[in-house]
Amino acid sequence: MRPTRPDRAEHPKIRKAFRAATFMKWWSVPLVGIAIIVALLIGSSSRWYFGLGFLLLAWAVLLIFGYSTARCPRCGQVWWSKTGMFVVSPWLILLGGEDETDSFVCRRCNLDIGYGLRE
Repeated sequence: MRPTRPDRAEHPKIRKAFRAATFMKWWSVPLVGIAIIVALLIGSSSRWYFGLGFLLLAWAVLLIFGYSTARCPRCGQVWWSKTGMFVVSPWLILLGGEDETDSFVCRRCNLDIGYGLRE
């Protein structure tokens, strides 16, 4: 099936969602790594559950804000990346396949993301 071109009004939404998906692809794993180190420091200097609480809070904020903005403007499909999925469940990175940041086409509605990024 051929990709469909987005409307003019969808271009800013596509740019915003693509930026969020790219951020989640490249920066989610290092940010969770930093959060783990900070959680270990907090847990070792005070009660262990304060460190665990910080880690869970940082993880939730990253996933909520990252993936609530990385959605297709037409169908609402979350543009999951393989490295971003590593944060949620590490074994899913082995499934392979291209994500929207590689193919520039939405998996559900075949929206041409690359055309929406031009201009």
